[in-house]
Amino acid sequence: MVFFLLFFAYKQEKDMEQVAMIKLISDQLQASQGKYISYTYEIPLQKPLQLFQRTSAYQGQRSFWQTNDGELTMIGLLPLKRLFNCDFEKIQNFQAEFKAKWLNLTPEGGLSPRLLGGFAFNLADQSTTEWHRLENGYFMLPQLLFLLSPKKAQVVLTTIADANLEAQLQNLQKQVERILEDAPITEPTQPITGEELAVTKWLNLVERSITEIKAGKMKKVVLARRLKVTGEKAFNSAVILGRLMKQQTNTYHFLLEDGDTFFIGATPERLVRATKDQFVTASVAGSIGRGQTPVEDDQLGNQLLNDAKNQLEHQIVVDRIKQSLAPFVENVIVGPAQLLKNHDIQHIYHPIMGKRLANQPLLTVVKALHPTPALGGEPRSKALPWLATEEDAGRGMYGGPIGWLDLIRDEGEFAVGLRSGVFSQNTGYLYAGCGIVADSIPEKERVETRLKFQPMLRGICDQWILK
Repeated sequence: MVFFLLFFAYKQEKDMEQVAMIKLISDQLQASQGKYISYTYEIPLQKPLQLFQRTSAYQGQRSFWQTNDGELTMIGLLPLKRLFNCDFEKIQNFQAEFKAKWLNLTPEGGLSPRLLGGFAFNLADQSTTEWHRLENGYFMLPQLLFLLSPKKAQVVLTTIADANLEAQLQNLQKQVERILEDAPITEPTQPITGEELAVTKWLNLVERSITEIKAGKMKKVVLARRLKVTGEKAFNSAVILGRLMKQQTNTYHFLLEDGDTFFIGATPERLVRATKDQFVTASVAGSIGRGQTPVEDDQLGNQLLNDAKNQLEHQIVVDRIKQSLAPFVENVIVGPAQLLKNHDIQHIYHPIMGKRLANQPLLTVVKALHPTPALGGEPRSKALPWLATEEDAGRGMYGGPIGWLDLIRDEGEFAVGLRSGVFSQNTGYLYAGCGIVADSIPEKERVETRLKFQPMLRGICDQWILK
């Protein structure tokens, strides 16, 4: 046993020695000048949270993405490019430019670089101050990209080649080595004070929205509101991320940092996943709490599935997603209704998918789907202007598409930025929304949004006081 452990430690050390010295031939150096360069190599298996906790030296310039099944985690560090104020065309143009100037120097295969980030909910929203530069969307192209699965760990190095390309890549590899050697850094949580903002104004907006719906101007509109949280010291994104990962299963975990500001969440809702052959999306709408016992939990789930108000709200979402996805797939397939259960809340859920038609870019589908009636309303042309003018504050990236894009293969995945908050120093703003239809009751909608604040409140700490 001792011999095996010594051999394993020696093998890990030799593996790191082998990847620490990238050597390029003269032809590669000449062909690389001025181009985007990538190099992929394998590292020992990593636990995602522990690896992220080793990256505190890069705080303020990190991104994190983990799928709802935990099978894929991406950690991006040290942006080579930062893209702010992002509409879909801007990111598509960057993708085309990158693809034309990219060179893969991995000896055998290798992975293509990926953008990590997201779009704002609505660029026409009211301006806010709490989002800082993240308000209108943000993507980063990381120089160091860790891709982790339960069976494999890889790093993609990306840079713009100059005359010292070999030294550039070796410097990036040395940074990877230092990260893997560092000890994970953790901090204790801190108690917080929370304040629900503009409650009376929001309840009045619910009433006015119901009036608009009954008058036939909309079928549904989704209203969001905010809860301000304050701590004694600056919030630590790694602490909140770790708690969300442990508490909120069956959700996508995401983090985007820009200096002192970060957007973080654990969302249950996929917007779209694109593979070479398929587009996969989902309808998630209608909400109810979790039971204290399995029997009570089942009763609540059945109540949700059979509730007329929630069935109507959900069917509006399903119909719109089918209509939006149809131009990009051979045939839209809607799976059976089921319950999506998270720690605090459960939803009605329908998987929706189709075979990907040729020459249909992922971002074009993202643009067509966003926002679904689960986040905006129906019809979209009426709901979005209503939200932009009537809500108390702009949403920033809350409710926007958050995820990643393979710049070469045009594959990727975007989730809806729910169960989330934006933080800067010792202040944060949590967001929650609910669908309003003709028979909505304002106070019940307030209770629903309070329930939806719970995942982020618990993700921050175990103690809070709400004013």
